[in-house]
Amino acid sequence: MHVDLNSIISALSALLLGYFTFKQNDKKSDMDSVENNRDYIVEQNKRLNAENKKLLNENEKLRKELSENEAKH
Repeated sequence: MHVDLNSIISALSALLLGYFTFKQNDKKSDMDSVENNRDYIVEQNKRLNAENKKLLNENEKLRKELSENEAKH
């Protein structure tokens, strides 16, 4: 059985190219995951900021009512 050196080099090249192709696809997948996580965090941050603003307004209203009630007594 005779194996040509060119065949061995071609096979090794194909394996290396396949390896690096899958490696790049994994990186893209990781980047998509990171971006999805970032988008989720940004959305949650916006939601929490809006909720915080609403609660601050409610807190201010209750403080005002409390000070008015204390002024009456």
